[in-house]
Amino acid sequence: MKENQLNKLYWVRVILGGAAGVVSALLYIHGMGDLALVSPIVFYLASLAVYAFKNSVELIGKRKAGYHGLGSYIITWLVIYMLAVTLILA
Repeated sequence: MKENQLNKLYWVRVILGGAAGVVSALLYIHGMGDLALVSPIVFYLASLAVYAFKNSVELIGKRKAGYHGLGSYIITWLVIYMLAVTLILA
């Protein structure tokens, strides 16, 4: 059960990283660069809040839930952000 919860959390964060990349790119294109850098943090905290409300955090631990998938989230956000900005401005 614990491994299933971690896998779900990981893939949710990867998908949210892609969504945050697209949102950040659109905000950057429309001249809101500061907000474009804050939006990925909001998306990440939202993913943590969703798992906290679903009581899944007690099963996998607070520290593990906070850090699991963080690297993949950041890399996915960065790649999608750069790709979207490049495709929109090209």
